[in-house]
Amino acid sequence: MKFRLNTIYFKSLMMSIVVICSCSSAGTSEATVIEEPVNDIKLASLQTNEALDVTGVLATVWGKINDNGGSSVFERGVCYGTTENPVYEGTKKKASSATGSGDFKTELSELQSETVYYARAYAVNNKGVAYGNQISFKTLKLASPFLVIGEIKIAGAQDLFLDVTLKEHGDLKIQEIGLAYNTVTKPTIANNKIARSKVEDKFKERIRNLKPETLYYVRPYALTSEGVLYGEEIVISTIKKGNFTFTLNEDSNADANTKAAYVRIRAAFDGATAYYNNFTSIVKHITVNYSPGTPTADANFAGNVRVGSDSRYQQIGTAMHEMAHSVGVGQHSKYWELMVNGKWNGKRANEILQMMTNDPAAFVKGDSQHFWPNGINGYWEDTGSEDLYILHALILQGMKADGLPSN
Repeated sequence: MKFRLNTIYFKSLMMSIVVICSCSSAGTSEATVIEEPVNDIKLASLQTNEALDVTGVLATVWGKINDNGGSSVFERGVCYGTTENPVYEGTKKKASSATGSGDFKTELSELQSETVYYARAYAVNNKGVAYGNQISFKTLKLASPFLVIGEIKIAGAQDLFLDVTLKEHGDLKIQEIGLAYNTVTKPTIANNKIARSKVEDKFKERIRNLKPETLYYVRPYALTSEGVLYGEEIVISTIKKGNFTFTLNEDSNADANTKAAYVRIRAAFDGATAYYNNFTSIVKHITVNYSPGTPTADANFAGNVRVGSDSRYQQIGTAMHEMAHSVGVGQHSKYWELMVNGKWNGKRANEILQMMTNDPAAFVKGDSQHFWPNGINGYWEDTGSEDLYILHALILQGMKADGLPSN
């Protein structure tokens, strides 16, 4: 018994020494902290739902955490790939949104079209990565951009005016959009192209520097990461170049002011006939006289034109207005037959105005002498704009197609 007591005493003494030495070696007198017991942490338990909204390059996968395993989940998402049982160390995408019920959504992008993918929802807590059940889905065939050329098409002698609509963007990112054209079928951008500076759902395009009376094949295109995709081809011909000419009667003995007026009037009719010859097929010769006693300017169907001394009427717009009179506007019975109750009843002139102004409800209006818009019925309507002059000439070409004679 004596030996046993000594042993107990010895053990107690040694424990005291160890505690004292431990405190001394730390250089502090703080008491030893004993941690509270903790629950066992497990991997989270979760499920993977079927893929939704699958396209050629996108898919949405929902997951749901059923049990967090006794620890906060600090990351969740979807592992995916083209082989089974995708893992966290491979390709993954974090969830884009989550709900309080444990549901979370992951949006997968930049997928390959017509490809089978395997996916598993994942969740990470302090224990590690847990996976849901595996699902699979197949991406669709890529939807291509769908472009069409509008029903109304307008041709000049050297220009074409076309509306293009991007009806569907498709799944591919469009890098460039425009028109390809050539004198042979199936034009490509390697032949001739008009490219847009930005991608638009609807745009109007003018193709310039073409040959008169020539057949052209045109189709819209979209340049994508998968290459160039073309819309349906149309065939359209440029018109015969007009031959609108004039003679300006000049007095070689005229004073300086009159000679200056001659210069302005000649420049006005040079510019006006250039527009008529490029955007109409009208053949007409007129005689122009400087007439100081004429308040503004006037013309008749016989081709006689008088221009007054007011320099505001010695401009391109006035010249085009008087040339319109010389081909029948307000001067011929066919004009009065077609201009009924203030509205032009011909089809072509109206659809040209509608297409060029992007207004399907527009129509050419007028009275017994003039038409509008774009009739340039006074110097104040002459903005000097090329668009104004072109549309004026195109409307005259439309009136000619509707039956208005030139001679």
